Amino acid sequence: MKPMEGIKVIELSNMLAGPMTARILAEWGAEVIKVESLNGDTWRTQGATSLSPTTDVANPNFDMQNLNKRFLSINTRTTEGKQILLRLLETADVFVTNYRVQALEKLGLTYDQLKDMYPRLIHASVLGYGDKGPEKDRPGYDYTAFYARTGLLADLAPAGGPPLMTVAGFGDHSVAAALAGAIAAALFHRERTGEGDKVDVSLLQIGTFILSSGLLNGFNGRQYPRSHEDCSHACSNTYQGADGEWLYLAIIDYRRFPEFCQLIGLPELLSDARFSTAAAYYENKKELVAILDKKFKEQPVAYWHELLDAHDMPHEVLAHFKDVPNDSQVIANNYAYHYEYSDGTKTVFTNGPAHFRSVDAAAIPHKISGPIGCDTAEILKELGYSEEKIQSMYAANDIR
Repeated sequence: MKPMEGIKVIELSNMLAGPMTARILAEWGAEVIKVESLNGDTWRTQGATSLSPTTDVANPNFDMQNLNKRFLSINTRTTEGKQILLRLLETADVFVTNYRVQALEKLGLTYDQLKDMYPRLIHASVLGYGDKGPEKDRPGYDYTAFYARTGLLADLAPAGGPPLMTVAGFGDHSVAAALAGAIAAALFHRERTGEGDKVDVSLLQIGTFILSSGLLNGFNGRQYPRSHEDCSHACSNTYQGADGEWLYLAIIDYRRFPEFCQLIGLPELLSDARFSTAAAYYENKKELVAILDKKFKEQPVAYWHELLDAHDMPHEVLAHFKDVPNDSQVIANNYAYHYEYSDGTKTVFTNGPAHFRSVDAAAIPHKISGPIGCDTAEILKELGYSEEKIQSMYAANDIR
């Protein structure tokens, strides 16, 4: 039995963060019904953002956020459409949404509007800038509220260059992992008290949390952005090999510095007054970076990786996105897997951010999406609607 078997989730969300939250819950065993407008989730048409093909059968860019769900399409602006949504919530344990508060108020779907009707419901929201403050109603996106507002774009870029180039979903998926955990905690609270709750995670909130160390550094006077030479210390820095690839050296403990110097062929550094004590080592980090830059360029990264690995020296080769789906460690742990659609389209998917001993990660189902409203009739029949009524709602444009 999966941890969330028996839990029913209604998802009314768009794009990335809300859908990925519900997808994680589905992976943990929840039944998830995704409610879309008649036009569908905007992310259905955004395959080009990840260079993903989009065919009549395959939509990997959309499926990445929407595996293992059923899909209902309704017009929430009509009386019949709104009634369907309310009937769904009668049967639900969790309501996941990333609609802005103003939109939810118009639909009667805020926590305060629903809590008396559904006192056991967990109302889970993705926000941009939080639910308080003068900017709480601003539209918030991964690129803006998470990347730009938290300092990530400006301060993690190399000094002297343009802002960091982004990749979609970093903030959204961080929100999803946090919100899925919050939902689980709220469900546990409900088991003890019988009461539902309101939980939310904002993009600004998760960015502030993830970058806690950076905020401390900035608060305490460290200047950003930083250059390659302006590192915390020389053995915690990136170095380029003769082949142009890079590795990250992470020998944090100065006590291993003598061993490291001997290993890479720089024993003379041990008698160099600039590095012979921990205090001098930290003070003269820029000079040491220059020495190590020159040394590491003598051999390709694979050489250094093998040498350092053989002596248990903390480091890692800087991988590229294209390589990660075939990483043997990623595959062995079922962090990602390859998938082929029935029309031959191939893709890679990632699994969720946690494993359970009781669940075989290799056996997690991979039910892909279908067209907009592909499960509408089936879900409405489960709610007690007759075939005649369903057909009349199709005709009235209440559903799709």
